[in-house]
Amino acid sequence: MPWSSLQSFLRRIATPLRHLISLYASLLALFTLLRLLRVSGPPLIDLANAFAPFLFMPLVVSFPLSILVTRGSYGAEHARKRLSRLSKPAEAAAEPSHPPRWSVLLQICLIAIGLYSFAAPGMYQPVEPPAGATFSVVTFNVQGSNAELERATNWLLETAPDLIVLQETAQGYDQRLAPLYDVYAHEDHIEGSARIFSRYAILERDILIIEDEPGREALRLLLNLDGPELAVYALHFTLPLNPRAQVDPDADIGPEALFRYNEARRNAQIRRFLDIVAREESPYIVAGDFNMSDSSLIYDEVAALMADAWRGAGNGAGRTWPVAEAIGLPRVIQPLLRIDYIWHSPALRPASATVGEPIGSDHLPVTVEFEWRRS
Repeated sequence: MPWSSLQSFLRRIATPLRHLISLYASLLALFTLLRLLRVSGPPLIDLANAFAPFLFMPLVVSFPLSILVTRGSYGAEHARKRLSRLSKPAEAAAEPSHPPRWSVLLQICLIAIGLYSFAAPGMYQPVEPPAGATFSVVTFNVQGSNAELERATNWLLETAPDLIVLQETAQGYDQRLAPLYDVYAHEDHIEGSARIFSRYAILERDILIIEDEPGREALRLLLNLDGPELAVYALHFTLPLNPRAQVDPDADIGPEALFRYNEARRNAQIRRFLDIVAREESPYIVAGDFNMSDSSLIYDEVAALMADAWRGAGNGAGRTWPVAEAIGLPRVIQPLLRIDYIWHSPALRPASATVGEPIGSDHLPVTVEFEWRRS
């Protein structure tokens, strides 16, 4: 397109496009202010926080467009004023000299906030290689309806972690997971929920109540890691859906679930669990499906008590859900959110963290290698 044609096109769309970009920037600025003030509770705001990085992504397009539109508008306005000065000099002098550029400046501020909040934490950071003995952990929501469980089991055996923490191991999974029982000498589980396979001996077992009604439990095992003791927590928090909705909160969900979004029940479970783990006296790891985005406000409450292994040793966004082909979408579509986590106490240091391949579930597995911190 010739430059003159482009200028003409920009002049035609300048005003409506500038208004549209200004509206987007204003709404994003309002959301950012509410986020900085830690406003939570209204489902729409909580949902926006869960997907916050995606709300900032249009800035990649709107910012250069706003510059082009402003410059194009300025050129047209400058030509109009030049003619106006000849016919009505008094009126021309009273008009502003250029279109407002506040939305450009606002977008610069929003870009800086977005990069600091969402891009910086996922940037590559060098991690020291382990200096001593290590142990590895996999957490994986296998999905209760996983039709490729044999493939998932083979992947776990090939990865060969020292600890496997599974979620959504539906009733009847024991027989289908038989190859894992052949390799891992120690296993414990909450039927139909979380399950731990371990190469290390189990010293203690506790079932933790993290919700009274309708009920939710977590599993705690104290393991002997050939000398040191390690507490391992396995859990699966509920979906952030309206608890009054007449649906199974753990059933397969679709886009319509966005209209039932509500974090109240899940957040209550998380806070109750944090009260429990705050009293833990042994070094520990916490692994499972949190059904919580790492941009949700409650993430910061969890991170204030425990360290996120992915933030310590991972590279990139580390998103684990949903796996496109598991929900009938083209494989080229990447997961949207990071909701599967391995957290740890200060006695441990993550030496590596990776997200695994699709293996039949709508979640991707997460693998972390830990070493004991040198005192």
